Amino acid sequence: MSAPEALNEQTVKDYIKQTPVFKQVFKGQEDWTVQPIAEGNVNLIIRVSSKSNPTEESVIVKQALPYAWRYPDFKMPVDRSRIEVELLRIEGRYCPDQVPKIYHYDEERHILIMEDLNRHLVMREGLMKQIRYPHVAKHLGVFMARTLFYTSDLYLSSGEKKALVPQFINPVLCKVQEDLVFTEPYMDHPNNRWSKLLEPQVRQIHNDDELRSEIFLLKERYMTHAQALIHNDLHTGSIMLNEQETKVVDPEFAFFGPIAHDVGSYLGNLALSYAAQEYHARDEQTRKDYRDWLANLVKETWQIFETEFLTLWENEGNGDWPSPLFRKKYIRELLQETLGFGAAEMLRRLIGMAHVHDFWTIEDAEMRAISESIGINIAVSWLKNRHQATTIQDAVDLMTAAKSSYPF
Repeated sequence: MSAPEALNEQTVKDYIKQTPVFKQVFKGQEDWTVQPIAEGNVNLIIRVSSKSNPTEESVIVKQALPYAWRYPDFKMPVDRSRIEVELLRIEGRYCPDQVPKIYHYDEERHILIMEDLNRHLVMREGLMKQIRYPHVAKHLGVFMARTLFYTSDLYLSSGEKKALVPQFINPVLCKVQEDLVFTEPYMDHPNNRWSKLLEPQVRQIHNDDELRSEIFLLKERYMTHAQALIHNDLHTGSIMLNEQETKVVDPEFAFFGPIAHDVGSYLGNLALSYAAQEYHARDEQTRKDYRDWLANLVKETWQIFETEFLTLWENEGNGDWPSPLFRKKYIRELLQETLGFGAAEMLRRLIGMAHVHDFWTIEDAEMRAISESIGINIAVSWLKNRHQATTIQDAVDLMTAAKSSYPF
């Protein structure tokens, strides 16, 4: 079967007219502005909106092609669109307010038409502007607790869980994470990039086998521990929000993996923002106040997650784990793994291939090196001290104590 043809600014109009979306969203009127979304790395993304009512009558069209949209030489499975849709539907069952609405899915052409979050900002960009989101701790803490608990062995029967796992086998995108998060950043590899001013600090990481051994423990956990259905790419670039609403997007990397990977990836990106405020919050008092808010956000998010997760376990657990002490050990291990996976996410964003706006927008090389060095030191401290952590305050204390090693 030949690969589906990529949509363009004209054919996307023709396509929409053949779907229920034409009447459902656009009331049968073809009065459109078509805008390709340049931010997409993996998928082709196009916004189609009404000229007369662009806020209310607007959709996002997302097409999975057999390659990464930004990197055409990188071949990818088109089945990722099915995985994305199925996870959005599961997440929508438990947290309908935290995911975009699905209007239409074409399994044959791998096209998804969904709600346009045009009233929302990518969280990473908001944090760079020191915007405070009063509800995000509750929204994300509850979202992670519910979506992870309800797809785990703590809630599902053994048979239900084992029947669900094969539906989310995602080998190519998991291999991307195995390489880019858990392998390449800890060796000389052509994919890696880092600020040259931090060469001594990066070489120290490459030569630290104790650190590498901790990363490989996490890598093995990632590859073998089918604990729950995880988003697998949950960072501040996969969250869109405003002061009232929070939406989690882009779950095409989803598979059954370790719960702490999602929680750690998100908290690790908050820590990256904490480090990057060295540049983005120019005023010293503004920087201090916003970093205090970010530190509290890390703490509050975990506390809400833990409380919600344990409440669900107590009230809706399947009864197969009748040990209060086991619950305590489970949560403690989850916290320690969260710090580990958070550290791995941070390091791959700082010395690996996939960097983030928080730092690459810093044009001054010295300021960027200082900010990134703080991030590296938070990550290393989380990684090396995670086995001693017993509360989320331990993680916050390590984060707020971190300083830049540059200039050396």
